[in-house]
Amino acid sequence: MPPRPCLRPALVWIFGALVLALSVCLCFLLAPFLGGRRAFWIVAPRYLRGTARAFGVRLELLGWEALAEELRSGRRPAVFIGNHTSLFDPPLMIATLPCRPVFIAKRELARVPFLGWVIWLAGFIFIDRGHRGAARQSMEKAVARVRAGQSIVAFPEGTRSRDGRLLPFKKGPFILALEAGVPVVPFAVHGGSEILPKGAWRAQSGSYRISLGAPLEPSDFPDAEALRIAAESAVRGLLEKAPTPTA
Repeated sequence: MPPRPCLRPALVWIFGALVLALSVCLCFLLAPFLGGRRAFWIVAPRYLRGTARAFGVRLELLGWEALAEELRSGRRPAVFIGNHTSLFDPPLMIATLPCRPVFIAKRELARVPFLGWVIWLAGFIFIDRGHRGAARQSMEKAVARVRAGQSIVAFPEGTRSRDGRLLPFKKGPFILALEAGVPVVPFAVHGGSEILPKGAWRAQSGSYRISLGAPLEPSDFPDAEALRIAAESAVRGLLEKAPTPTA
């Protein structure tokens, strides 16, 4: 296997960090006039797509047009769930999914300079995993946000896979979907672990593809465990299908 590039990723990380700081400042300058979330969605996807191009990452979204129009337009929220392959997964999904989802993130990220500030501005949902009571309160807030129309992306594995193989799903996102009464949309990320695997910083160029599957309606399942099993099976099926690159 050829060595991973070093110079280009280092330069892009340095330049990207500087532009991130400027982008965060721009978000906060626009927030009083547009609202924090609208300011985030004006600035963040453009910054992230530009950074992806600088790394040589080609973004593709497969299966979006097959979803019902109410999901694509955001009139009906959903919980998008799939495999977690790379540190790049959340930002590249923000850059790619048109429905403007937010993420469920661990509370520690809120204290990271610039990154924590901007995801707070975007309205991400923070979970305190170390305290069961606080975690439950955060989940109740997430349910209310989804019922109010906010789509969410969650990675039920709970961590990034080191070898690209799917890890067992945790039940939390499926309890959320059941309580909120919204569909679960499975997705599979292809190429993330090749571009930037867990534990690495030297990103290499390549195709980053998100393949979407058919939504799973919570009313079709007796409980969260049955929904979890069906969703995990759907994601495994998407991973087994090699996506056809677009022209």
